[in-house]
Amino acid sequence: MPGPSDGQVLAQVDTLAEEMLTLLADTVREPSESGWEDRVAVRYADWFAARGWPVTRQPIASSGLAGDEPRAAERENLIAWYPGRRGKPCLVLNGHIDVVPAGDEESWSRPPYSGAREEGRVHGRGSVDMKGGIAAGLYALAALQDCGAELPFDVAVQLVVAEETTGVGTRAAALEVPDPAAALVLEPTGGAIVPISTGLLFFTVDVTGVAAHTSAPWRGVDAFERLIRVRETLAELARERGAAYRHPLFADVPTAIPFAIGTARAGSWRAAVPDHATMSGRIGLMPGEDPDDLRRAIEKALAGLSATDDWLREHPPAVRWDHEGLPGWETPADHELLAALRSAQRSCTGSEVLTGFTAGSDAAFFGAQGVPTAIFGPGEVPRAHAPDESVAEADVVQAAKVLALTLSRLVLRDE
Repeated sequence: MPGPSDGQVLAQVDTLAEEMLTLLADTVREPSESGWEDRVAVRYADWFAARGWPVTRQPIASSGLAGDEPRAAERENLIAWYPGRRGKPCLVLNGHIDVVPAGDEESWSRPPYSGAREEGRVHGRGSVDMKGGIAAGLYALAALQDCGAELPFDVAVQLVVAEETTGVGTRAAALEVPDPAAALVLEPTGGAIVPISTGLLFFTVDVTGVAAHTSAPWRGVDAFERLIRVRETLAELARERGAAYRHPLFADVPTAIPFAIGTARAGSWRAAVPDHATMSGRIGLMPGEDPDDLRRAIEKALAGLSATDDWLREHPPAVRWDHEGLPGWETPADHELLAALRSAQRSCTGSEVLTGFTAGSDAAFFGAQGVPTAIFGPGEVPRAHAPDESVAEADVVQAAKVLALTLSRLVLRDE
């Protein structure tokens, strides 16, 4: 039997659009901050049950990977199979159901978890990152199911926890789906196709000094002053690395492997020379770069700095690696997943838009395993993690259409 036409699939997405946006608004109203994903998981589990898709509820505590994650016994991944697990090559659709905290509610124009549908947008924390993408992915599949589409591959929908903290959710889900042929991660990309992402390392540097009264600062050793030198050294290393790595899909950003310090602290009293200073930040990883190579480069740069300073020579800066790192990755341009995405996007929008990603995401897990991976979803990344987060309803519908046509056109080889 021939499959449904493009027109039938797109028309069915339009038919389901109101239902899709209602689900999105309802899930935004559940404040599923990391640690409390169970507040929204039940809604998605009920949705899968209504569709008749087999679903596994996987507590992260049972995976043996939870580590220090709180409430591990109450937090679970949902892994649903469309239309069922048939033993065919598997495409993973991956989305995380945790959101970052809302922060200061006074900075929001509406309550952070209002889920309000106003001015053509769904408002609230998680609407962009990434419940909008999840809704688009679910209803792309729902439209195909309603049209009677027979896909030549299995689809495992992974709705995971803890992406915003440790990434343990996706690592645990891999125990249930160990060898996917490809992965499509539904993070917000502004509707662009992302076949490449740089990675990152999080780090902390501590510098010690000697306290002294600020009326005689020469009697002490200013740890903050030395920390500033450490930052300058790392910033220069980052500038050199950024100048050496170029890729056409990152042409619109100053560097594809950004460096930034997020927090810095020094001293404990304003009238005392600080005897301790610390800073934490991130530095980018090139696709395919070994995180250990970058760690060694940072340690070498700091050793070079220490050799120029009598105090640091005896009391070198101490580096802590706060995360195992998110590797960078790139999917070959001729892979069938990208071909299907580009074809579908042209059909839906009249053009194709590809870009690179500099933000960390669970796509790094798949890319590091050699799984052909792409990121695609509605919503602008700058709106995520910010007050007044919202996503345009039209963008969610458009993303669902692109995803539905992508899946209907994809011929997935088991590599």
